[in-house]
Amino acid sequence: MSLERRADAEVKAFEYNAKEGVRAVAFMWFLRRIAYPLFSVSLITVITAFAVNGVAAGLLCIAIFGGPALLLWGFTSRQGQKMLEYWKK
Repeated sequence: MSLERRADAEVKAFEYNAKEGVRAVAFMWFLRRIAYPLFSVSLITVITAFAVNGVAAGLLCIAIFGGPALLLWGFTSRQGQKMLEYWKK
């Protein structure tokens, strides 16, 4: 009976590690391919709008790109925290 419980615990631990490993790989892919380019394009656009067209255009650009950037930041920070919690275990 003890051997079965131990085997079940090992299987559960393996499944958990596999799931978290897949999450980590998918998150790293998402950061490299989607999040970093979107963050950088948004930041460069806002800086360029301020530098070239003035304060009003810069504020309008922040208003346009601010919402999606905050949503993307919230998603990436939550997933990053989950990955850090897993790696600390």
